[in-house]
Amino acid sequence: MDLLADFLKQCQKQLYWNNSSRVLVAVSGGVDSIVLLDMMQQLPDDIKPWFGVVHVNHQLREVSIQEAEFLEQLCCKKNIPFFMAKWDKYQQPKANVEEAARKFRYAFFRDVFAEQQATHLLTAHHGDDQIETILMRLVRGGSLESMAGIKAARPFLTGELIRPLLSYTKEQLYQYSTEHGLQYFEDESNHSLAYTRNRYRNQVIPLLKQETPQLVPHFANFSNDLQDALAVAQIEINRQLAIISKKLPDGNWVMDRKPYLHLEAGLQRLVLQQLLMEVYKGGDQQFQRQHIKDLHGLVNSDKPNGQIDLPGKWLAKRSYDTLTFSPFVESKVVFEPDRKLELGEWVHLPQVGKVGLFPAEMDQKSRGQRAIWLDAASVQLPLTIRRRQAGDRMSLKGSTGTKKIKDILIDRKVPLEQRDEFRIVCDATGDVICFLGFKDSRLSIERETDTIQYILIHDPNGDES
Repeated sequence: MDLLADFLKQCQKQLYWNNSSRVLVAVSGGVDSIVLLDMMQQLPDDIKPWFGVVHVNHQLREVSIQEAEFLEQLCCKKNIPFFMAKWDKYQQPKANVEEAARKFRYAFFRDVFAEQQATHLLTAHHGDDQIETILMRLVRGGSLESMAGIKAARPFLTGELIRPLLSYTKEQLYQYSTEHGLQYFEDESNHSLAYTRNRYRNQVIPLLKQETPQLVPHFANFSNDLQDALAVAQIEINRQLAIISKKLPDGNWVMDRKPYLHLEAGLQRLVLQQLLMEVYKGGDQQFQRQHIKDLHGLVNSDKPNGQIDLPGKWLAKRSYDTLTFSPFVESKVVFEPDRKLELGEWVHLPQVGKVGLFPAEMDQKSRGQRAIWLDAASVQLPLTIRRRQAGDRMSLKGSTGTKKIKDILIDRKVPLEQRDEFRIVCDATGDVICFLGFKDSRLSIERETDTIQYILIHDPNGDES
């Protein structure tokens, strides 16, 4: 194959760019990126864009300085704009160096891309890189989208990131460099089996190529077919996601459990995965397959309330038929003391309003307030207003027996995080007179004129004024 001729054909066919585009070419100094740079220089004028070279000196190898100097001189000779960054030693971590280097590299690419108002960024990923990536992700596990491998084109800032060499083998790039007398630098660390990718590159892939010389095109076809299938599926996934979920103005996401449960099992998982991708959009995608399983279990659980801690300090909280995704915020619970309520006074409580106890003949109830009449002989003062406690029960007006306060809240489907906002009123013996805003006990009677009565008034809109 005439690699240059095929490259020109692919550029014209794919229409990645035109002669008015502004392109940045990421060049490391290895054979792959040197070949890409040479091909870009040989494009005909009708499709040759303005382009510059971006290079990062990671300072991880002894020849890094020599590589940078070589590239700078080459670009100067060819009149190609050259942009370089140096990764200082103090910025380099002791672990996960490869990932940290990649983040530094692409941060620099983004900066230059924006400064130069570029439209395209080119990287020299080739067919063997595609095989390595797919195999590593299959073995490590991950989403189906990740197993589709490297995309030939994807959005990058306001433009696109293009990999125009994905259909070529490493051997073809070496052959091109020999035929055109290109100088490049060989990274000696590529032969170290200490790196996972190198073990695939130097041990696994050579064995697979012995099975079939068409390994690169086969993996390319697999990647393209899977990406096409995912694109079609994505249309339905996005449609269902719009039905069952929405993003709130505060940045949180909510999902409606009922329509989710009507989806087919396979679609449920895919929609839930897409929802997590939306939650983490703009940041690192830190969730894993197990998190999807855990969320699916939470939604399908018979328990109406529950929560799951997600990576990146996110929290998924279920309250009956609503699943909410929000950043974790450390709660600062303020424990208010119990409040005594004497005859003839009002007590003001945040989020509750005001509560007062008076002789019935001094009925102060007005519009918007709720009154409970009590037989003075059956109630022992002083009354106490307090938060509910574990095991609290109360008798209910118009029925026999007692019921747990917790069950009253469950019947009303009150979310867990709101349950401590409510108060109960007890007399001095501990009998619950009422659960403010919810239920009255059997101690609540009709108003009478021939017995001594108290009137307990709850004004939910009352304040200190």
